[in-house]
Parts: sequence; C-alpha cells; structure tokens
Amino acid sequence: MATANPYQRNVYAFLMHVFGFILLLEWVLPLEQVTDTANLYVFIVFLIVAFALSFLQIIPILSIIVQMGFMMYFLHILYMDGVFLSREWLSFLWQDLTFNFDIIWAGDWTSMTGLFRSLLLFVLLWLVSYLVIYWILYRKQMLLFVVFTVTYVAILDTFTVYEGNTAIVRLMIVGLLIVGFVHMERLKEKEGIYKSGKMLLAWGIPLTVFVLLSATVGYLSPKAAPIWPDPVPFLTSFNKDSGDGSGGVKKIGYGENDSRLGGPFLPDDTVVFQAEVTQSHYWRVETKDIYTGKGWDATEADPVPLEGGKNTLVEWIAEGVEKRPLKATIMMEKTYPHVNYPLGFTGVETEEEVLYEINPITEKITTRDSDEETIRLEEYQVNYNFPRYYIESLKSAVPGTGQESEEEFVKRYTQLPESLPERVRELAVDITDSYSTRHDKVQAVERYFRNNGFTYETTNVAVPTGDEDYVDQFLFETQMGYCDNFSTSMIALLRAVDIPARWVKGYTGGETAQGVQAVNSANRVVEVTNNNAHSWVEVYYPEVGWVTYEPTSGFSNPYSFVYEAVDRNAAGENGEEQTPEQPETPERPETERPDPAMEDIEEGGGSSKGTNTTFDFELSWKPVLMTLGAAIVLFLVAFFTRNKWKPYFYIARFKGRRDEKAFGKAYNTLLKQFHSIGLVREDGQTLREYAKYIDNFYRSSDMQNLTSHYERVLYRGNSSKDEWEKSVELWENLIKKASS
Repeated sequence: MATANPYQRNVYAFLMHVFGFILLLEWVLPLEQVTDTANLYVFIVFLIVAFALSFLQIIPILSIIVQMGFMMYFLHILYMDGVFLSREWLSFLWQDLTFNFDIIWAGDWTSMTGLFRSLLLFVLLWLVSYLVIYWILYRKQMLLFVVFTVTYVAILDTFTVYEGNTAIVRLMIVGLLIVGFVHMERLKEKEGIYKSGKMLLAWGIPLTVFVLLSATVGYLSPKAAPIWPDPVPFLTSFNKDSGDGSGGVKKIGYGENDSRLGGPFLPDDTVVFQAEVTQSHYWRVETKDIYTGKGWDATEADPVPLEGGKNTLVEWIAEGVEKRPLKATIMMEKTYPHVNYPLGFTGVETEEEVLYEINPITEKITTRDSDEETIRLEEYQVNYNFPRYYIESLKSAVPGTGQESEEEFVKRYTQLPESLPERVRELAVDITDSYSTRHDKVQAVERYFRNNGFTYETTNVAVPTGDEDYVDQFLFETQMGYCDNFSTSMIALLRAVDIPARWVKGYTGGETAQGVQAVNSANRVVEVTNNNAHSWVEVYYPEVGWVTYEPTSGFSNPYSFVYEAVDRNAAGENGEEQTPEQPETPERPETERPDPAMEDIEEGGGSSKGTNTTFDFELSWKPVLMTLGAAIVLFLVAFFTRNKWKPYFYIARFKGRRDEKAFGKAYNTLLKQFHSIGLVREDGQTLREYAKYIDNFYRSSDMQNLTSHYERVLYRGNSSKDEWEKSVELWENLIKKASS
C-alpha cells in the first residue's frame, strides 16, 4: 500500500482491487441477517476507502491516518453525540474502551458494547483488505481465499436464514476471473514480459466472455433434484447429542442485548458484587416490554434525573401495601455504569458526587458525573421498601383500574407479536379459563411449568431459527431451558389473556459470603456472581403495584404471599413477627428438581464454591487464556507481516559486519527474500540473468551492480570484506525494496 509497491496503477491492478473488494463484500453482506449488525453501509464504505487507498498507493502513514479518520467518524455517526473529536467525545470513547477491556478480562464477551464490537469489525476489515491485496498482487495466490469464501457462503446458506444462491453465482464468476488473471500475471513474470496492455486484452476478453457465458448457461439450465438427503437435521441432532445445545447464542452473566434468546448459558463464578443485607431479595437492573418472537426489546424513552438520588418518579408498590423500610450496602467487584437495586427502591446514597438518571420504561438507573460522563460506582447504599403481599388484596384487585385505566399502559404490557402461533393463545385460555380472579390465573400459569414436565437446563438449550417463535418452541417442543425460557413464556401466556406483565432482569439474592462479617449483627454479607444473573416476571395488580413471580424450576420467590388473617394470628403475643407459610407454592415432584450437583446454582450452571478444601491453591484460567490469546495474535501478526519486518532484521544483522563471510551470507539472504515475495530464481538461471530479471522488475540497475561485486569475490578472488564495504548500500536498498 506504499509508493514502493512492486505493481503499477494499471488496468490489471485496478481489476484486482475491484475483484478483491467484491470477494470481501461477500463476507460482510450476510452479517445483517445472521447477526444483529445494522448500518452495513458504513462498513462497505470503509472497505471502498481501504481498497481505493491501496490502488492509489498512498504513503503508509497518510493511508493509516485517513482510514483511522473514517473509522472514528463512522463510530461517531453510529454511537456518539456531541462534537466530533471534542474533549467529551474522546473521554466517552476512552471510557467505553476501558469498560470493554474490563469485561473481556472477566471473560464476559457477550456484554461488549455495540461501539466496541463495531470497532473490532472495522479493524478486522482493515487487516483482511490488506491481506487480500497482498495475496493477489504480491503472492499471486488467490485460489485458497476464493475457496474459503465459497465455503463460508455455503455454510451460511445451509445453516442460517441467509439465502446465498446469487452470492454463489457472483463468487464463481469473480473467483474464476481472479484465478485466470493471476495465472496470466504469473506466466508474464515467468517469461519476462512486462508490457502487458495487449496481452491483458488478448487474455482477459476471451476469459471474461467464457466465464460469463458458462455462468449464464449454468444458471439458466434445469437443475436435477438433490441426490443426497439434507444433512442439516443429522448435524443438528448430532450437535444436540453432544451436549452443545444449539451452538447458537451463548450467555454469560448479565448482558444488555436480549434481542435473540436461547442457546447455552455458560457458567462463570466471577464475583459481580458483595452486599450487606437484612432481607434476601432479587436485584433488579432493568425491565423490557416488547416481545419480538425471538427475544426482548424496550420502548425508547429519555432518561429522567433522580434529584439527590431520591426516587419520586417510579412507584412499584402502592401506598396501601404493607412494607418495611430497609437498607443494603453494595460493594462492586465488577463495576457497571448502573445501579443494582431491589424492588421498592426509594433512593441511593454514596460519598461520590453522582448524577442519577432513570429510564421510565426500562427502569434502569444510570450514573454520571458532573460532566455528564458515565461513572462506575464501587460502593453505594440503596434504600428500599420490602413488601408483604396479602392474598386477599391480590384477589380483590379490579382489572381496568389504576394504571390499567390508561390505554397506552395496557397496550404496552399486553403486547404480543402478530407472528405468535395461535396455539400459545389457546394454551393460555386453557390454563386460566376456570379461574375468576387475576391472582388465581397468574398462579395457575406459574404452576403450569412445575406440573407439566418442564426441565431446568443450561447447556442443551435450543435457539429458534427461521419463523420459529421462542415461546412456542419452549412450550410445545423442547420444554427445556433456563430462566429466560420460563419467564418469557409465562409473560406471553399472561399477555395472551390480557394480564399486564413485564420481563425483569438482574440477579438473584446471592450466597452468604464466607469469612466476611457484616457491620450490623442483624445483617449478613452476600456474594453475587455472574452465575446469579437471572430473569423473572412482574405482574401488575391495581391498588397493589408490580408483583414478582418466579416460574423457573428450582427457584423460589423471595417475596411472601400470605392470607391477612393467618398473618395476624401468626404474630406473637408481644407483636413479634413470625415467618408465615406460603400455601400458594406447591412442592414439585423429585423428578423436576435440578441435578444434585446443581443444587446451589442460582443461574447459568455454576455451583457455589465449597469451603472444605484440602489445598488453598486455585489456578485462574482467565489470565492464562488472555496471555495465550495475546501470544497467538502476536504470532499471527508477526507471521503474516514477516516480509515487512524481516529485511530490517537482516539489515541490523549484516550492515555493521565487516568479516569475510558477511557478503556471502547477506547476498544469499537477499535471494531468499526475493524468493519469498514471488521473484523466484529459475533452475539453470545464472546470477547475472536473475539480477537482470530483478532490475527489470524494479526498473533499476542495483541488483546487477551488487551481483557484479559478488562475482568478483567468487571468480576473481577479491577480498569479500572490501567488496562488501562497497556494496552494503546497494544491498540495503534492494532488501528494503523486497519488503515494500
């Protein structure tokens, strides 16, 4: 890509850049359908810029600046507000990069932000575009990349929703043209032909006509029926039998992107935070209201400031509900720019100067500093009201009152996609039709999962493909999954009978931290890990508020549902409160319980650490994996760029030497370097003939002059040391050319 490149800006170079761009484009186009990548046009424009700079042979430093500028500007368009390259803009970018490096170190790959993933894609396209040009114009070996591209498109066409029929046709045309033109260029070099205008036409026109004619005939010809059976069902069943699940979406801990649910939940016991609590409860992060058929999305809304960290905007629990004011102190091990809080949140306190904002739809509380930049708190205290729900109040709730009197509220929390199969709605009616109150209907749906063979599973979990619905697949086909399957399905069933419900995500209560003493003797310290990441259901009751429900097998609701009369009688004579029974939570058969090895699992398949260990030694795989990954990346970069850096290694090795062996070794090293970039010395070719071939290629006489000095050592017996002193500058110039 520099001005010293050994190719000219001619028709052949232009065609190879166009063909290389088309090949690489076939890798990018499917991303919009098989991933959640949007705005593909920016990546395509970036590729055009990269190939244009390569063809124009812009000097490397200027090319890097231009491509970096395009990359940053596109990221600005997609993800950032404010003035481009301003102080606030750079600060936001740095904070985003820091955040993503932290989660990569923690192994939480799914939590990477969209900005960081787009940045990685830009860098990848930049590197691959360079390699494609290098393979075509320098190595003149493009067949393998064409085969890889065809294989890539064929795999996507077979196993995903991507339709690759026309892409395969384009690839065959472009691939055959590339292979043909590259072969022509290799023949030219072999025969020493450098003025190629007429040869390009004489070779290129018949080749193009033949390829286009063959492709047209093949495309229009009648196609025979498949001889072999479809391999996809066999491979899918093999994949399931192997215990890999669907091999699709994989989740680890808390993540922001819920647009495509399913796939295995990978265990990870990384500690997210510790909390000193009085009462066990779930930790909320956000809610989502739009079920898409594949996952969850949220209605867009502008965040609203929480003045002084006090919640005066969102009411989860109605005034008439009995509740107890409590506090919890949270010490973050893995920081996020949001607050984890219990249901009934009333405020947050910290020693830092923080601005709090809450999204009125998702109810996610984000943290910023005085400069409006995101901030990650390490320690804070949340104040909240812990509710007690009386069954009489839940049964007497009158539908259509309270917030349900608002049409927008009902529409939002009873939304279902039009594509939802009718049998899901029919099942919801069958489950709830014999009950008269909302409370009884909700309890019936919650019990349905416990009493009908649904199994808690974190590894062999299917991902819906094509037109399959996530809920329908779980209810009627697999009946295996984890919290996302259970909670989403319960919400869909409730909404199908017009009961407002929403999806909540965050963490379960955690496990008691070993060896950590709470400040208050009435409190205890719990440890919450990525394995505690969880999702559950909240149902709206007029005059009560949002009530938590737990449909997932193996989990219990942290909130109490009691009869008021029983609760009053359960209190002691001195008024002390006793632990009430929960008659509405039936026991499940033993066959429906998780495996014994998973008893202590909260979510995601990771068991709690034992305390009875013989040795205190524990090897952390994450630093090892990161180090190994970095070493592999460095090795690959060094390997693929070896023709760039090796000449400078040789210069450092030989330039300062003045012994008798230096010239011979340096000259042979130069021959090897030319050979590695495709300038091969043929069998029987003398050094003078080969030197003339090299000089014709570079339009110079340096190689012939250097060879003349070398032959004086070989045939006249001149001093190798003296001839090397005369030739070292020629040798250095030539080996630099070989690296350009």
